[in-house]
Parts: sequence; structure tokens; C-alpha cells
Amino acid sequence: MPADFTLTATADTLESRIRANRLFDLPAPWADEIIFPYYNGLSLANVSQTIARLLGLDVPSAALLDAAVWGGSLPDIDRVVLFLSDGLGYLWLKQAMADDPEIAALTGDLSDGRGPLPLTSIAPSTTVAALTTLWTGLNPAAHGMLGTRLYLREFAMLSNLLGYKPLNGSHPDGVFAAWGHAPETFVPVAGFGERLAGAGIATHLLLPKNLMGSGLSKILHRGIQHRHVHVGYSDLWLRLEDVLRATAGQRVYVSVYWPAVDSVAHAYGAYNRYLRNEIKYQLTRLRQTLDEPTLRDGRTLVLILADHGHSDVPREINLAQDEPARPIFDALRVGYGGENRLPFLYLRGGAPAAVVERLENAYADRLTWVESGAALAAGLFGTETPYAETPHRLGELVLIPRLGWQVSDNFARLDFLSMHGGLSDQEMLVPLLWKRL
Repeated sequence: MPADFTLTATADTLESRIRANRLFDLPAPWADEIIFPYYNGLSLANVSQTIARLLGLDVPSAALLDAAVWGGSLPDIDRVVLFLSDGLGYLWLKQAMADDPEIAALTGDLSDGRGPLPLTSIAPSTTVAALTTLWTGLNPAAHGMLGTRLYLREFAMLSNLLGYKPLNGSHPDGVFAAWGHAPETFVPVAGFGERLAGAGIATHLLLPKNLMGSGLSKILHRGIQHRHVHVGYSDLWLRLEDVLRATAGQRVYVSVYWPAVDSVAHAYGAYNRYLRNEIKYQLTRLRQTLDEPTLRDGRTLVLILADHGHSDVPREINLAQDEPARPIFDALRVGYGGENRLPFLYLRGGAPAAVVERLENAYADRLTWVESGAALAAGLFGTETPYAETPHRLGELVLIPRLGWQVSDNFARLDFLSMHGGLSDQEMLVPLLWKRL
């Protein structure tokens, strides 16, 4: 990272604090590679709560971002704009700045010379869980959205939460609503849009057209009054200009979601010229938009954030096909939940001992584990009171693959070069940049 960023030393200190945060011990010689969520001031949940405080809601100080992020006290503003770049990891942004001085200059401009600061994603470091945290201000334990695929007692089956439908078989997106479980009731806490609306603060959402109104969107975007879709790679910026011009001088929240870094990383890998080009394009267009004088009101805070990073996964453990994994596969009641980079095992009674024995004797160099109840109690999934369904959705054991590895079975193979969801530094560390307009 360029040494002339004014918060470079602060960024280094925050990263050291994050890496030193140990929630529990793990039975693996490589356990120090793990990054735990830093829910006490340096995580995605703290971003949402801080936005609420900035807009005038009563939020406990303990829920806010660490004061070091601001270099002191919170900014005094009226409007907050959050640009969420899905998949843009902190470490890869730093590498992109080192490889391309133009990206470093763009990053400096978009942070008023401060540079990026590291925060953590949540566990698992995946979009459905991270966005639910951003749209509730609570951690996964409390909101119950614990991964892309989960065993739901409501339907007695493994479910795909991105599509709000069964994991297996051919079903239309959102079919769970037709089966009597409205997505608006899936998360048992108020949405961020509902909280703001209750305080008389309007929310504007900019989202790709194909995502607006999906099952996940209905879960996340409760209470949002103003919804703006875009259909391509160029109209987003014009739509954003329209919204910023129309809301100048108002007390509002503007949320912008952009999925391209995540899509490019899945297709081409965690870091390469394709990803670097996408990062540069995003930052260039964002700077051009924010530099327009008519969009500035002197009372706006722009936050640039990611939900998770990415890591390449060239190696795989297939529980259904690998002979050493047979005792693990045979112990499962159903397929695993969570993510390929952080699987939850739903085990038959009496099976955990055999599973642990096989993990430690055959996979210790690439997999470690923690009992789900112990992980929940230690705060891996957050420190708030857990939702009643959370323990059931976590199962009995949480597997933690080492960097470079994914777990799969016959129903969960993903032909992605890069993934997320795990606890490596590439996935867990996300950048925060902020700028006043």
C-alpha cells in the first residue's frame, strides 16, 4: 500500500489486531492462518450499525465501527451512500494498487487520501450471510442466514438460499413462498430498511434488474421505499447520478450493489489481469460519478465496501467419492450445509467420534474442525442471542478447509476457479474506503 496514504499506519495496526483476534483454538498446526470475524468494531455488522447512528438512530456505542476508522469522531453528515463491490478482498485490492499506480491513485481519490482500511467479513464469508448482516445490522447467529445451502427444518430438506428453493431438483426460484413460507418472514429480525423507515429516513436501492424482487431480495430489502434497477454495465452510473442529484441535501440512505468482481473471480481466479481490470473500471467510473459537482451537497458520506474476498481453490475433497472420506460421508444424515469453504455436517447420532478420528488421521494437513455448539458459544457466528433455528442449521460439526482447498460431494461441485465462504485472510479481510461529498 502506498506509504503516503494518511491512514496507512492505522490500516496496518487494524490488520494486526484482526489477525491477533483468536476466538478459540483449533486442532491443526496451521490454525494461525485462520482469520476470525472481528465483531467488536471491525466487521460488516458494525458498518450497518454505524450508518444507523450517522442517520440519527439510537445505536449502542459498542455496536459501532472502531473510532480508528474515522481517525477520531464520527463524521457529521446527513446522507450516506454505500457502494458494495461483491467479492473485492482487501489483500487483492492492495495487490492491485501495488501492480498499477493508476489503481492506487483512484483509491486515494476515493478515500480523500486515506487509503483502504481492513475490516472482516462474517462467518461464513459469503454473500447471502454477509448481505443479510448488512441489511439487519446483526450477525448470522441472530438472523439465521448462515450460508448459501442450509438444512431447514421448516421443509425438512437442504435448501438453496440464493434461490429460496430446494437444493436439489428442478424448482423455480422462490418456490418456498408458494409452499407457505414467505421470504419476508424468513429472517426473524427487522430489516435495516424497516428500521430507517420507522425513523422517517428513506432508503434508495440500486440493484441489477435480474436480482430485484428475487427470493433473497425479498428477504433483504424489506422496508425500502425507492428501488432503482439497472440492466447493463453503463446505465448503473447514470442511475446513480440521478439518485444522488435527486437526494442532495436530504437525510437518506443510498445502497448500491455491484456483483462483477465476484463474477470475474469465480470465472478467472482470485487475482489476475481480468480481475485487476474490473477493479480499475469500477473505481474509475465511481470516481467520475462522484466528481460531478452537482451531486455534492457537503453533507454526504460515501462508503466503499465489500462483503467478502476470494481465494483460488485448485484442490478438492469430495466426501462422496474420496475413499479416505467414506466414514465422514457415511455419518451424514443429509448432504452438508454452509459453503464448500466452510461446510456444516449434519451427523447421525453417535457418528461424530468416527468423523473426528478420520479428520485428524487423514485430513489434518488440509481440514480442521470445531463442534458447532462450541463455535456458536465462542462467537464465530456472532455475539448476539442466537435465533432458535440457528443450532439446527449449523448441524453438529463445522469443517474449516485450509487455503486452496474446497469440500464437495456429488451434489455440490462448483466449477469455480475461486471461491469464498472460508476463514482465510483472502476471504475474510475486506476493504473500507470513505469519502465526504
